[in-house]
Amino acid sequence: MDSIARNQLTAADIRRLEDGPQNPLTDKPWPSNHQEILNTRRRLPVYGKYEEILGVYHQSQVMILSSDTGSGKSTQVPQLLVYDEWASGLQVACTQPRRLAARELADRVADEMGVIYGEEVGSHVRFEPKTGKKTRLVYMTEGILLRKAIGTDKNLKDFACVIIDEAHERTANTDLLLALLKGIVARRQDFRVIIMSATIDADEFKRYFNDCPLLHVPGRSYDVEQHYLELGNEQPDCIVSCARSAAQIHHEDGPGDILIFMPGEDEIAGVCEILRLNTTNLTVFPLHSSLPQAMQKQALEECQTRKCIVATNIAETSLTIDGIVYVIDSGLSRQEVYNPRLQMHMLQVRTISQASARQRAGRAGRTQKGVCFRVYTQAAFDNFIPSTRPGILCQQLESTILTLAAAGHSKVMDFDWISPPHPESVSRAAYNLHKWEFLSVDGALTPSGIHAAKCPLDPMWYRALVVATAHGCTMDILDLASISSVQGSIFTRPKKFQQVADIRKNKWAHPSSDHLALLNAFHAFENAWEERNNPGVDLDKWCFDNFLNRRVLEEVAQIRKDLIGFLRLVKMKPTRASITNSVSIRKTLAIAFCTHLAILFKNDEYRTVPGNSPGLLEPTSGLNGRGSQWIVFSTYRLSGVKPYFQPATAIDPEWLVEQHIFKTEDLPKKGDGTFRQQWAKESLDKAGARAQAD
Repeated sequence: MDSIARNQLTAADIRRLEDGPQNPLTDKPWPSNHQEILNTRRRLPVYGKYEEILGVYHQSQVMILSSDTGSGKSTQVPQLLVYDEWASGLQVACTQPRRLAARELADRVADEMGVIYGEEVGSHVRFEPKTGKKTRLVYMTEGILLRKAIGTDKNLKDFACVIIDEAHERTANTDLLLALLKGIVARRQDFRVIIMSATIDADEFKRYFNDCPLLHVPGRSYDVEQHYLELGNEQPDCIVSCARSAAQIHHEDGPGDILIFMPGEDEIAGVCEILRLNTTNLTVFPLHSSLPQAMQKQALEECQTRKCIVATNIAETSLTIDGIVYVIDSGLSRQEVYNPRLQMHMLQVRTISQASARQRAGRAGRTQKGVCFRVYTQAAFDNFIPSTRPGILCQQLESTILTLAAAGHSKVMDFDWISPPHPESVSRAAYNLHKWEFLSVDGALTPSGIHAAKCPLDPMWYRALVVATAHGCTMDILDLASISSVQGSIFTRPKKFQQVADIRKNKWAHPSSDHLALLNAFHAFENAWEERNNPGVDLDKWCFDNFLNRRVLEEVAQIRKDLIGFLRLVKMKPTRASITNSVSIRKTLAIAFCTHLAILFKNDEYRTVPGNSPGLLEPTSGLNGRGSQWIVFSTYRLSGVKPYFQPATAIDPEWLVEQHIFKTEDLPKKGDGTFRQQWAKESLDKAGARAQAD
């Protein structure tokens, strides 16, 4: 390795190093399976194009690499650059939009390079770094790299190259990260960026990066044959039709594992149940982000029988699932869109894009010729949008704008976006950040905003921590923030036992607060955890009997542990409210979430203040039937056809009157000058009078 200068590597050098008796990265003999792995890698299309990739990489700071799914770009290109950049002493970063993909790719590439996962090759996802002093290649989520780019290493001086993988997904983090990397490229002549995807909009990225070179590596390991439903054969239920297709493949077609794409957990559970009841010698695995990591890994491992994986679009990109020959595509995914005017999250099942459909089809054919069964017609596919909408256009932007401000960009609309966000989304986010006291009037970061930008929590939860310091409940709010940071609920609600689960959930209920109910359940789990080694205590059974998700609760505990370190960093005093004092927590939530409030309108309907948008308490809320006049909520979400506030906490309006957002001059008015929510104005006036009397 010492004989190869930086950016002077050739494909011949790679072969010489890989064919040598010792691993050049460790100076130790190669593992016993090295040659077998190497032979498999060398059959990948990307490996055969090493010389062309290096030629473009050595001549340009930015390059776009497009290649079919299954060509090996996510595993082979980062390995190539480790060798090419070895002499620099710097790291290579490869970003992924999902945590599971980052972990699995790092594990696989470490195996291919003959090194230990966590040493020369590592991963870094939120609250879970797995790297060391020897690490030269890091697979990480985009959010992790963003935090590095706005922290003390704004020029990413520890990195020689950053690879943005699966760029077609266009999350808000992707667009923001690419914009910041464009600035680093201009400031650092020794820094390089590679943008990779199977379905990338190459022209848009080429224009943005000043007509940078594009290299396309054609072909995948094997062809994928595609079938559509014929007109008139559409099935009204995608669960039944996908399960039926899988059963037919299993009974009638040749060997090979099956991968089914479904929109969400409920649909996955439905398909799994049908297949398990109606097939034999078929091992069925669900795969989605809420599963325990061990169960996710189990779905990716080899199986003695034919395997069927039923997954969300988590399996659409980057994950290497060997043995998949058949893909069944429902053509649907569960997509969240944010409405800034209503401040509502809308989680709905929608058709995917044509680019996503091609990604899904590409999951087949890695080990032999594959087949993709699309459970929709050719005409339906032709009506899909060409590519997935950029996340910057349909996501909440508070974190994005806070990150931009931390990076020194206060004028959001003048920022060099690939796709500029909607002005209303920007103004709503800026308004909230100003009300939370993170941005000044001119858009600059306040001292509190500087800490919020570094905090791995949603900005609103950092705001809650700040408020909690004055009310003696920082640890209680930290617990709630940790619970809000996990994917999935701490409660389980099995399909056939939903009513039983809802009844058992009442065990944790608090008459004034769903947030406090979450704390009750989490603290009960902590107590059970402490007793887990005592005779007669079975923690799994305890969680099962109480319909609590042990995996999620353990993740909450780990996140809380990491966040305690952040509290020390910003010198927040760790305080906890007494068991009998819920007022301090509820008051903290009322003040911190001052932009997430609603007032009872009529019957069981609430209206947001000051937005006046209607919503309901979720069906399992402990506040139902109690007639609480004012509530504070974490999320306003459209689920199905009804909007819900979840979780919610009852509050006293006296806690609001000192907030500037509720001053008379700031309350919205109609065209004739009267207040749009006169009943809210009257309630606040009465609360103000009571507060003055006290």
